[in-house]
Amino acid sequence: MTSIKKYFGGDTVIWIITFLLLIISIPAVYSASALISHKAYMGDMHFLFKQIFAVISAFAVIYLTYRVPYKSYMSLIKIIFPVTVMLLLLTLFSGVSHNDAKRWIELPGTGIILQTSEIAKIAIIMYVAKNLAVKSDPEKYEKNVKKAAWASLITVGLIFPADLSSALLTALIIATVYFAAGVKLKMVYKIILTAIIALVIYVLAAEVFELPGRLSTWRHRIETFTGDEENLNPDDTYQADVSKMAIVNGGLFGKGPGNGTLRYLLPQSHSDFIFAFITEEYGLAAALFIIMLYLVLFYRGIRTAKKTKSLFAVYLVLGFSLMIVSQAFINIGVSAGALPVTGQTLPLISMGRTSLLVTGFAIGVILNVSKNQNFENTPKNENR
Repeated sequence: MTSIKKYFGGDTVIWIITFLLLIISIPAVYSASALISHKAYMGDMHFLFKQIFAVISAFAVIYLTYRVPYKSYMSLIKIIFPVTVMLLLLTLFSGVSHNDAKRWIELPGTGIILQTSEIAKIAIIMYVAKNLAVKSDPEKYEKNVKKAAWASLITVGLIFPADLSSALLTALIIATVYFAAGVKLKMVYKIILTAIIALVIYVLAAEVFELPGRLSTWRHRIETFTGDEENLNPDDTYQADVSKMAIVNGGLFGKGPGNGTLRYLLPQSHSDFIFAFITEEYGLAAALFIIMLYLVLFYRGIRTAKKTKSLFAVYLVLGFSLMIVSQAFINIGVSAGALPVTGQTLPLISMGRTSLLVTGFAIGVILNVSKNQNFENTPKNENR
């Protein structure tokens, strides 16, 4: 046990939960994607191999990040944030489209496609955490709060045109970190007001000048979600109806591995609707178990944040914990029909390389903080 702890230190519960979620993802993605794989690649193992490779890569990222002292990121943020803004701009103007959404860029000569909004979540959380961690100099702190606010607005604004749900999720995370940091409400209200004004201007401009984007898709999804069922076209509610039906049909213990029908009805059953697929095949018991894993993961993250002495680490862990768990519950809410379709994946379970790697990075940082929290002697205010 001592030798294992030597290589896998920090919060043991977080290690176990991470391992369980990654393991769950392999049979879930395989079963959900077998039909699509067979039709496209004449064999049902294509996406299984991709998922196994992605899981191994994610675990490697977790372990490497866990080994890197979290304080080393403070000096790298000056590089990470501008690079992320450049990636978002590239995505906006020359990104790869999928299902009418331009959210990805392809690395030249590699065939690797990255979802830049996922990377941006990590970058802006780190940037905000660094700037809010300096409290010993009130004048510098106020300046840093404004810098972080403008950086947040720029990031959310660049994500927004192609990925409304990620933009709103990022804004929610940053707002929560601001409240936790004790930033004056007057400043928070100014940020929110600026964001609302920018949103209204964008919507009006998109309507008047017919700007390219996802505005019509968002409006359609919201109207479908909030509209009167009797007046809705069945095609508009098809995804939500099939997902809810799969959850109901799963019962307490499910239909059994490989016996789910959602794969025949939804092309995104291995990503956006994988929670419904798991519930159909493994039952409500498995669904509740997965929900419990995410809740415990969030609890352990907050526990780690409360125990650490570094403000940078506090905001970093809080932001990353919120990112993972809020995304999980948005995905679950969509599958259950409680939220409109968003395209958010289920962290560590859904198929999606960028999401797995980004979540892996976040968990690695949380684990590094939990490993070092008992050895920190630095004061709470980080004057850097």
